Amino acid sequence: MKSVSDLATELQSPAVTTLATGEALQTIIAFPPQIQRGRHYVPKQALLFTPTGVIHLLASIWPDQEPQVTHINGGDLMYMKATLLLLYGFLEIVAQGQTSPTRLGMEFNTVAWYQLSRPLRQLLQATKTTPSTPAGEISYSLAARQVLAKLPLKFSNGAKLYGLLPGEELEESVFQPGTWKRWLLLFRQPITANTLLLLTSNYVVVIQEELKVAQGWIFSYIPRNSIAGMQNRPCGLWNELSIQLKRGDQSVDYKLLLKSEAVETWRMQWMRHDGQWQDLPDEAEKPTIEIIG
Repeated sequence: MKSVSDLATELQSPAVTTLATGEALQTIIAFPPQIQRGRHYVPKQALLFTPTGVIHLLASIWPDQEPQVTHINGGDLMYMKATLLLLYGFLEIVAQGQTSPTRLGMEFNTVAWYQLSRPLRQLLQATKTTPSTPAGEISYSLAARQVLAKLPLKFSNGAKLYGLLPGEELEESVFQPGTWKRWLLLFRQPITANTLLLLTSNYVVVIQEELKVAQGWIFSYIPRNSIAGMQNRPCGLWNELSIQLKRGDQSVDYKLLLKSEAVETWRMQWMRHDGQWQDLPDEAEKPTIEIIG
């Protein structure tokens, strides 16, 4: 759309008009109401992209009620996560807010991804602190090319399509195949999906498959300048990796479940780049206190 005035009535309000007047809008994408996953009704929505931020509008299900407005500045970004599973899409953006972290959560049909991907990449540009390679180029070291060549074809392509943004250089990577545990003797219960971690010039990028639906992607971009440190806690056969994110006095954790071998490799790589790391005791080894009374 060319202007806010073209939006549906349900997405307009004095607050939206005020925001649009004070911002230089570059891209406006409107979404019709949808039935997601066969049962979940999603009202009309719109994304209004500025040179350094995004405004999300969500219509109310009640007549004459103003839309919900979420405004995020790219420079305050903690992480961005996009899920693309067949025709189901979900966009999650978490950033520093006025008093607590702001979360934008939006369901959409993945047919719209072609229009969404470009302004979302532009939003990520606001988080960069390290000079990039010439625009449009992606730099691969010899070691990186060797690593990508050993990945399953889907994840090798995924790293090139989604993991490495234009101007980014690949520095480190760890791939963990999906894991499972035995269930009722004859069955296997999936615990973790195929997961690829990338360290690039400005981001930690996580590319995964959904645990039960392999036909699609889940990819996250975590600006390195929002990472305060990482914590590893053993949890039985798996480890919980917490990426601790901080902007100002606000913080959130981005968590992953990984095998100990993948965590150890990632620890060495992260600390090689002067990243903060903390190993926590195994939850199973915590002492128990018996109260008698």
